[in-house]
Amino acid sequence: MKEQDIDDRMKDVLEKLSEKELRMTPQRILISKTILAMVKNHSSLKEIYDETQKVLPRVGMSTVYNTIKMLESLKIIDTFDIDGKMRIDQTFPHINIYCRNEDSIIDVDGQAIEEIKQVLSKYGINVDVKKILIDGKCNNY
Repeated sequence: MKEQDIDDRMKDVLEKLSEKELRMTPQRILISKTILAMVKNHSSLKEIYDETQKVLPRVGMSTVYNTIKMLESLKIIDTFDIDGKMRIDQTFPHINIYCRNEDSIIDVDGQAIEEIKQVLSKYGINVDVKKILIDGKCNNY
């Protein structure tokens, strides 16, 4: 995410915290900026913690986790688990494809979700899906 985008998202975070009358410490601001900078990569809690340690070496894993959960509750980010690891994600509708052989995650745009919903509706299944996680092996994506 670009620096300007991160700053814009931080303004959104601060506004939402103010609406809920919650306090944002300087430490949480720095952690939040790190999370927002890493969200497109579907980073894990450990990866975010390691990156945070470069700026705030005394921050605890629980503070990073709690900041992630706070941002999730404000609908700034989403999270999902793969193999017991929490990953952060963007909030727009899309499909996450976990390439097990590469240990990477790629996004497929939300239009594919609409197509899946249309197929399911033909079978009388109506779903309200915002995200789909597909686990597989990827070849030369």
